[in-house]
Amino acid sequence: MVGHLKLEIVTPGGKIFSSDVSELQFPTAYRGYYGILPDHTPVLTPLGDGLISCLIDGKRTVLTVFGGFAEVGPTYVKILARESETAETLNLGAISERLNDAENQLRDAKTPEKQHEIQATIAACKIKLSALE
Repeated sequence: MVGHLKLEIVTPGGKIFSSDVSELQFPTAYRGYYGILPDHTPVLTPLGDGLISCLIDGKRTVLTVFGGFAEVGPTYVKILARESETAETLNLGAISERLNDAENQLRDAKTPEKQHEIQATIAACKIKLSALE
């Protein structure tokens, strides 16, 4: 058994994260969270929205992820995400302000489509805030 996995996270904007990890968890679109250890059986799965949690040299690191795909092999995990951020790049003030604005907009939303759009923004803000905890 190998002692680590090479984790790479890429978005349309470029590489977000690359590191050797000893374990990780990520949200799937349909089956909850997957936990991955070295020597994992190969898997290709669509991603859901949530947090990626990985262990690097015994320290927990958290990133956000919003959609995409994960390719898992015995020695690597490649995540191609629609959007992803490290906790270091998240701005608490900006996220809190965006959440507050969205909650106010939700009260005034007239159509189900607009309500759904605003609820998605609220959910994304809450995921980002949980990455900062």
